[in-house]
Amino acid sequence: MYYLKCSQCAEYSALRSEYITFCEHCGKKFPLPYSDWKAKHLQGTFEMFRQEAGVPEARYTAEMRKRHQRRFDLRKKAALITGFVVLIACSALGAYYGPSLFRMFREPAVPATMLNVQNWRTFRGNLMRLQTPLSLSPAAATDQPNMRVKAFKGGGRAEGLEIRMQEAVYLSSAHMDLQRAATEAAGELSRLSGISDFSYKADTLNLEGELAIWQHGSYRYQQSVPMEFDHLVAVKGGSRVQLLVTHRGDDDTGRQVAKKIMRSARLN
Repeated sequence: MYYLKCSQCAEYSALRSEYITFCEHCGKKFPLPYSDWKAKHLQGTFEMFRQEAGVPEARYTAEMRKRHQRRFDLRKKAALITGFVVLIACSALGAYYGPSLFRMFREPAVPATMLNVQNWRTFRGNLMRLQTPLSLSPAAATDQPNMRVKAFKGGGRAEGLEIRMQEAVYLSSAHMDLQRAATEAAGELSRLSGISDFSYKADTLNLEGELAIWQHGSYRYQQSVPMEFDHLVAVKGGSRVQLLVTHRGDDDTGRQVAKKIMRSARLN
């Protein structure tokens, strides 16, 4: 068998008969089909045309193997890049969010006045906006390879509740899988020093047409102090945003405020 290579799409069509004129893949006419070749070679035969213009079976098979290997290598590289990006993102998450998971283990409970949403304000980041009872200010954040990071935080010891938000923009076209990012982020949090009995449940939300994952969980700090957290993860294009609210585990007011904050979140 011989094959004719298309000059438009670079795919091959089998030369089964002298009537093959158009590419089987893109429909474009071959630069030199048999009828045109025959007009210049009056004594030529179809077999002579196949040998002169066509690609023999062995060469065609070798080319297909090379193409398959190149595609496999590209997929493997893409998978490695994605895994590397997820690892960086989760490491950055642990470094930034980690302290808030156990900083308030002896802090005051959230005051009931925080439940009055009429006193709340709108915080607008680059990727997400939300309603909050506390002012959020820029916080120190370290850029990672392939990633630019912005961070914001509000609350702390006096309020009994802490809010942290991190926005990351990836510089390459690496794809970030939402489910994998959320799972890896939760795993990173669970491995922080001093944390035990870590558990959470997750729900999928729709924020302005984009999927997001809301994790609500609890843990103990130093085997004794109960804490709770709400964690929202969303991916939009080449960007990722994470929102974390932490409070004491025995604080029902803190629990209500955290849920109100999470439900107010919207993507810009």
